[in-house]
Amino acid sequence: MRTLFFLMTFMTSGLLVANDPVTVSSSIRDVKVYRSGATVTRTARVTVPAGPVELQFPALSPYIDDNSLQARISKGFTILSVTSTREFLAEVPMPEAYNKLQLRIDQLEASQKADQAGLEVLNEEESLLLTNKKVGGEQSGLDVVALQKMADYFRTRLKAIKTEKITVSNQLVEAKKEIDKLKKQQAELRQRLRPDNARTVVIRLTSSAGGQADLDLPYLATNANWNSTFDIRVEEINKPLAIDYKGEVYNGTGEDWLGVDLTLSTGDPSRNNTIPVLYPWWVNFQQPPMAYQAMEMDAANVRGQREKIAVPMMADGIALGQSSENLTTTEFALTETFDIPADGKPYTVLLEKKTTDADYLYIVAPKRNALAFLTATVQNFEELNLSSGKANIYYGQTYIGETYLNTHQAGDSLQVSLGADIGIAIQRDKVKDKSAKNFFGNKVEETFTWVIKVKNNKSGQVNIRLQDQIPVSQDKEIEVKSEIDNAGKLDEESGIITWNLDLSPGQNQELRFTYKVKYPKGREIGL
Repeated sequence: MRTLFFLMTFMTSGLLVANDPVTVSSSIRDVKVYRSGATVTRTARVTVPAGPVELQFPALSPYIDDNSLQARISKGFTILSVTSTREFLAEVPMPEAYNKLQLRIDQLEASQKADQAGLEVLNEEESLLLTNKKVGGEQSGLDVVALQKMADYFRTRLKAIKTEKITVSNQLVEAKKEIDKLKKQQAELRQRLRPDNARTVVIRLTSSAGGQADLDLPYLATNANWNSTFDIRVEEINKPLAIDYKGEVYNGTGEDWLGVDLTLSTGDPSRNNTIPVLYPWWVNFQQPPMAYQAMEMDAANVRGQREKIAVPMMADGIALGQSSENLTTTEFALTETFDIPADGKPYTVLLEKKTTDADYLYIVAPKRNALAFLTATVQNFEELNLSSGKANIYYGQTYIGETYLNTHQAGDSLQVSLGADIGIAIQRDKVKDKSAKNFFGNKVEETFTWVIKVKNNKSGQVNIRLQDQIPVSQDKEIEVKSEIDNAGKLDEESGIITWNLDLSPGQNQELRFTYKVKYPKGREIGL
């Protein structure tokens, strides 16, 4: 039996190399980009001989994750294995951006050679003229007219030669400067992408009849990702909020994605999908050193037995974790094809355009900043299916600034800062004739009165939440009393006063509050 087994193994090994390897030319059909990494699907049509054969896909991304390799093929063919190897001797595929830089460098260097040759010709001609001039000067019998013509010719031609030499020399200098810049750009691009060596994927398959086969080769490549970005637009504060959901895609895989079907996924294949398992946490009295060591050994043995039992449970948990992750992953399959070169630069694609109702509110804290900040609160924001990212804010047609959209906050509402609005005028002043420092026996009482003026200079009604504060005592010898006008609400613990205002266009509102602080004479407090 053993002899028969080795004979069959030998015969099978011989069959697997019966045909010469076939080099396959493939193209990238679609790409799914994750928060970290991208699944690239290559496609190829190849004529396969009957029997075992090895298909080689050369010069692929150096960032392929071997664990992700798989292949799909037409009916009638059986895939035996899919592997990849590093090709240290193969030429590394460089992105189109790198190749364009090299093409420009080659053009400039060719121009340099031509200019250098031209400069040498001009030098030779100049040398020849100067030599003939000397010979002509030694000849006798030349009349004045001939001598004048010769002088005019030498002057004109030498001037032209020297002028042309200056022009060519300047061209050489400028070409060198540009070549140096291009080579620095190339070096920066190579350093960022770091494609140290290419990969060759090898598919071994077999068929009884051979023929034409359609192949799909999907694999996960690292060094690619995408980030969420937003353009948030507000036309008027009584109109819905417009949100342009975009993705910034980075391709540093070493392979250009040209004319590909692009999908962006909020998933992350590199994330650990293992369900955490908690084991009993035992606590006991500390024992003397020798007894404690023996106890540690016993506990280690018990833990080892528990871990052996838990392994199948953890394996089941991995599968459940992946399913759960799929249920919480959002994918955006874009309807157009895209070009994303492997230059490591961000390329922006529009994912969705959304509009949603929002509650607009101005938040003002004039003690810190005399500007009114507009916010938009979106209820049930999870229905918008957004993810966290930076956002550009536009009010009307004006760019306001940048903020960050945090969708991981708790609660069912999302508050978005829309920046400061100069259409709300704020002024905060201390009322001097109402502020004083008085002495009562062994006590000092300081009184402060503040007035805040608010005016709505906008064309529509606005809602404002204005906040100020009074000091909060942390010592029983320091007493604080307050008087707050205009329905301001005081939080006793924090000392924060809040006014909720509804102002019509052009309306003014004056808010006033006073606080008195009494403390022992001879003591200093920070007010």
